[in-house]
Amino acid sequence: MEPKPKLAVTGYRGIWGKTLNEQIAFEYARSYARMIAESEPSKPIKKVLIGRDTRASGLIILESVKEAFKKENIEFINGGILPTPSVLLLVKKLNLDGGVMITASHNPIEYNGIKFVIKGGRLTNKDEVAIMEGHRATLKEGEKIPSGLEPKNEEIDNSAYRKMHIDEIIKNIDAELIRSKKFKVTLDPVNGAGSIITQELLQNLGCEVRVINEIQDGNFAHPPEPLAQNLGQIASAVVANKSDIGFAQDPDADRLVVVDEKGVIISEEHTPVLAIKSVLAKTPSDIVINIASSSMSQDVATSFGVKTFRSKVGEANVVEKMLEVNALIGGEGGGGAIYPKINTSRDSLVGIALVLELMATENKKISEIVDSLPRYFMKKDKIPVTADPSILYQKLKKQFQDAELNELDGVRFDWPDHSWLQIRASITEPIIRIFGEAKTEERIESLFENVRLTLNQN
Repeated sequence: MEPKPKLAVTGYRGIWGKTLNEQIAFEYARSYARMIAESEPSKPIKKVLIGRDTRASGLIILESVKEAFKKENIEFINGGILPTPSVLLLVKKLNLDGGVMITASHNPIEYNGIKFVIKGGRLTNKDEVAIMEGHRATLKEGEKIPSGLEPKNEEIDNSAYRKMHIDEIIKNIDAELIRSKKFKVTLDPVNGAGSIITQELLQNLGCEVRVINEIQDGNFAHPPEPLAQNLGQIASAVVANKSDIGFAQDPDADRLVVVDEKGVIISEEHTPVLAIKSVLAKTPSDIVINIASSSMSQDVATSFGVKTFRSKVGEANVVEKMLEVNALIGGEGGGGAIYPKINTSRDSLVGIALVLELMATENKKISEIVDSLPRYFMKKDKIPVTADPSILYQKLKKQFQDAELNELDGVRFDWPDHSWLQIRASITEPIIRIFGEAKTEERIESLFENVRLTLNQN
């Protein structure tokens, strides 16, 4: 039986028409609205921003969200199609009381969801999630049902909002140095929210831009998660266009994957590493990565004489830890660079700018920069799960007693040879995610086989 999705710090995601519908969206939006209404009692009128990615069901969810806000006397701005990082940045820059992003991020096309943003431009934390669930539990029956209004595809001019995001990036990087290089770039925004704004950023940085899958219709040209097996089109396009680099985004443009000039898809684990190296070369600072991210970032941080802190998986958790330890740069290995100087979220546009700045500063091809980084063999897998994850964790702890155990998020096992495993239950899908890394391919394959054999035991 498929577990029921739940609200998390990353919002709520479900399969449209099954585990997510107008009523669920309405209930969560109304619960969020009540939480926002309670904040700052001296400010009676609250205003929030609504953005969405390009999925067709987003227009239906938008009507439910708008109606929920009207019911709770919350003013709103319909920002139209915008990246998730744009929504977070705009909430902060416009001094709004919050924001909502309608997206299922990198999930398959049958999914949709809602991310909730708090004043100051960050995603909800676990305490705020608990408050929202409390409000949802106290909704009366008559307060749970939306009107079922027909969605309207309004023409929204959000060019000023796109410009605000781009301007914030430009002023925090060496834009002139990047422009002097006249990079040739191929972009794959997978028919998502990043298409227009990313082209505008690259053009501002003096790049010659070629785009594939640019129509913002939500008909993703390939599976939307930016993994190597899904990115054959851009790999070929980079070579055909004789580009210096290629960039692939997910539908809400918070995740980024780089393709080198030879058409080689660089692991999504490299995205935060490249961003971290770019920033630390200018300003050494402690960094934060999540517990399932590659040790490459830690090795780079060590080379600059700074510390690495690890957080739970989830950008809200990374950001919370970054603010706690005053880290200048960090991210998640799934293609997410986080640079709070610009934005307190994973931001593919920031990642693009920092990677181009690194190439310009080092005056090297992207393949040369990647070859200079520490080398690990990383493996990621996922398996369907129906059992209680805690039971599976206990099996693994018994099996891997020779490793150092970390239970910050699921279970992580570290060995003296720099190999590690991290296993956790997904909060958005009925699966167990397995991450691991080692200095040799044989070692990581052996560890993964051991995990599978252990979990398959009765």
